[in-house]
Amino acid sequence: MKTQRHTRWSGTRLAMASAMGAAILTIGACDSLLEVKVPGNLTADDLFTPVSAPIIINSIIADFECSWSMRSATTSAQEDATWSTSGYWAQDTRFTNERPGGGACVGNSDTGTSWFASFQSSRFIAIGAYDKLGEWTDAEVADRSTLLATAAVYIGLNYTVFGETYCEFSPDVGPMKTPTEMLTVAEGWFTKALDALGSGDAAIVSTTSLKQLALLGRARVRLAIRDLAGARADALQIQPGFVAYVTRDASVRSRWNAVTQAMTVSGWRTIGGPMYWNDYDDDQLVTAGYYDLTIDAAGLQTVNDGVADPRVPVEYTGQFAQDGITDQYIQTKYPTVSSDQPMARWAEAQLILAEIEIDGGGLAAAVGHINALRDAHSLPNFASTDSDEIYRTMIEERRREFFFEGRFHADKLRYGLWFPRGRGKDHKGIQYGFTTCHLMPESEYELNQNIIDEFGVDYDGPDVTDLNYSYELKLSRAVDWPVPNTNP
Repeated sequence: MKTQRHTRWSGTRLAMASAMGAAILTIGACDSLLEVKVPGNLTADDLFTPVSAPIIINSIIADFECSWSMRSATTSAQEDATWSTSGYWAQDTRFTNERPGGGACVGNSDTGTSWFASFQSSRFIAIGAYDKLGEWTDAEVADRSTLLATAAVYIGLNYTVFGETYCEFSPDVGPMKTPTEMLTVAEGWFTKALDALGSGDAAIVSTTSLKQLALLGRARVRLAIRDLAGARADALQIQPGFVAYVTRDASVRSRWNAVTQAMTVSGWRTIGGPMYWNDYDDDQLVTAGYYDLTIDAAGLQTVNDGVADPRVPVEYTGQFAQDGITDQYIQTKYPTVSSDQPMARWAEAQLILAEIEIDGGGLAAAVGHINALRDAHSLPNFASTDSDEIYRTMIEERRREFFFEGRFHADKLRYGLWFPRGRGKDHKGIQYGFTTCHLMPESEYELNQNIIDEFGVDYDGPDVTDLNYSYELKLSRAVDWPVPNTNP
């Protein structure tokens, strides 16, 4: 039920906004948005005027949404959610595509990984728009505080993506930043959004509560940088039923739901099942997969033993996939290319609170937050007093709740879950690669004098083939994974 979706902007207008955003700039070594050359006879002042402010803000959202949808599809293999069924996406399946492809998301395809540039475009335009909105007055721009807050929220969301999933990052051709530094920047932008809103709230195209999106975004990054008190304070303000969407529609390719198009319509991938670490540790189950996930009467997370878990709707088609050997399973969470994708929800706030309670020894409270999610789906309640069991149950709840929502790759990095790191083979005997966190495109290293001065001309990112390399925000607490661990 999309009770929180605000629809005053149609998909066609968002598509037009995305096109305008693409026309505004080409990402480059510019200190200010207004230094960017614009096409034709237009000047920056022509585009960035008070009357154009609403469409500029929506172009920011459109670029972000296109990249988020594409990334949630193409990184699904790194989440162990999908397997390749053709020759096309083999690199993702083999964990070897550690750098997103070049180009902008507007050139979307079933097999594309070009989400980097449009995230950058969204962030860069938003910073310029935020600065201009700060110069303009309420008399010049209607609803200026909402536009200001929206720009700040989406700047924060972009920095969050870079901090949560990249090994390191250099925004605006500046010095290299760690994930912690990127998420700290994100935290500051969410705070600016909340300051702009003051005691009020606003509805935008993606949600009816911009304030709760800012609060949940800040809770997300505060949890990652271990400001647990701050994360708790923010998460407690998220109300049942809150959701913010990556809005999708059938108007143009960049507006399609990339998960549905690539998985269900084109069928370049199939939903992944149980996986052992073939040719490395054949007896080790590294993922329980996404088939027939259930909750039993005792509230334990199970496979094909209990009540079907509605959060992970997967169907077997009864056919082989394109490769002729892999069974074809499809997701039904997003039935059409017009299906919206959640990117921030009340459920995440409950899981943030559960993790904080576990960390502080409040095990009963943590179980209560998990059961709040179970109650929302009419699933059996969970009961335990064992900290390790509650911890891994919380992580498994995240895996199920965030099915194809673009969140679990960051979870795998932070919780230290399985990545093959070049060892072993997949279900078709294809050698795995070394991907964990993402690296920036090589051009980002080659054109950045700050990086060259600090690391040398040949540096193009950390050596992820070194098994001693570890994502900076990886938690020290080990988890007995996967859950459930009773799969045959």
